[in-house]
This record gives sequence, C-alpha cells and structure tokens, in this order.
Amino acid sequence: MTAEELCSSLHTLLLQLPVYTSPSDVPFSNGLYFFYETGETSQHAPAGRIVRIGNHPRSDGTLVRRLKQHYGGRKNGSVFRRYLGGALIRCSTTQSPCLMPGPGLGHWERQHANTCSACDVIEKQVSAVLYSSFSFRCVEISARQVRNRLEGLLIATLANCGTCGPSAEWLGRNAYSTVVQTTGLWNSDFVTGPLLQEADFKDFDFVVSETVNKWVCTRNC
Repeated sequence: MTAEELCSSLHTLLLQLPVYTSPSDVPFSNGLYFFYETGETSQHAPAGRIVRIGNHPRSDGTLVRRLKQHYGGRKNGSVFRRYLGGALIRCSTTQSPCLMPGPGLGHWERQHANTCSACDVIEKQVSAVLYSSFSFRCVEISARQVRNRLEGLLIATLANCGTCGPSAEWLGRNAYSTVVQTTGLWNSDFVTGPLLQEADFKDFDFVVSETVNKWVCTRNC
C-alpha cells in the first residue's frame, strides 16, 4: 500500500471512534490520540483530517494527563502548545518580544525557557483555541512498545501523503517549524521515519477494532 492509500484507510478507520472535546471524556488511560481542527479537511478526510498524532511514550496510565497538559498546562510541558502559541502570536505580529530574536529562539518557543507576563495571556489563548477549534479521537493501546512504534509509523505515513495537505488558511502555516508548515501536522518528530507497512496497518486495525468493541459497542451497539 502507498502512503496515499494508507492515509485514506487510516482516516476512514478512525471514523468508527467517538470524537472527544475534553480530556476528561476519555474512558481509558493508555493509547494514542488524533487531533482534528475546525476547517481542516482533505481529499482523504472530507469530514476532517488528522492534524496531530500524540502519545505518552515514557510512562503508562497517563493518556488523560498528557491530553490535559495540552489543553490546560503550560508551554514548557507541551510542544503542541508552543507551536500553537507561536502561530497565534504571528497572526498578530512578528515583532513580539516572546518570539525574539527569531523563529524558534524566543522564550515562548524554546522549551524550558522562562516565561514573561505576556506569556500568561498566550497560555489562555492557546487553551481557548484548543477547546473551540480542536477535537480528538483516541485508540486504546496498553503495550507501551506497540504504542511507541505505531506512533512514529503513523506520523510518517500521514506526513508523506502527497494528496492531503493543509488549507491555505491553516493556523500551522504560522508555526516556526517548516516541517509543521509543509506537512500540515502539528508534529515535527518522526515525519521522515519509516512508513506503515501492511502488517503494521493490520496491527493498527486490530487495536482500533478492540477499542470499538470495548468502549463503543459495549455502550451503544
């Protein structure tokens, strides 16, 4: 299967899963999450394309906590928040002291850099945008090794789809990372790594089916 075929199949496969708008809604504690963003669609995903894939790669039982770090944490705990915040600032000005002296170098966009009073306003804006413009789906994967392997393969596969891409108005075009700008994903790790193979896709299909059977069909089927 090509990256294009896999991208189409992945988007279709995930439609079986419920859409969440708050981390607290997720009923399990281990897995991968897939973000969607209002207005971002593609040929393979007319109902909404995936704009970020995430994980909790170094610990177990922390899926919900990781999502909460994105939605209401601080920029030093989430590269997603740093990307979003930087893009939001650039929509208004490229001369913000929080971004100086250049892309990726200002204290807002550098991990572990100390923040200023203006950053508190940005933190609130990032959280507001996440709640108003983003939603996500989750797949339960308890085995950390499987979760970590699939995360990288999934990101690389979507990043290398030649059919899907960001809209002209996509907020991520204002991110400092050229990888984010060009792939249409709020991810920069794994984008040049190996792609899913058919055996990997079958593994992912299985965990999606298991999630549906355990968490969706037991309630709604």
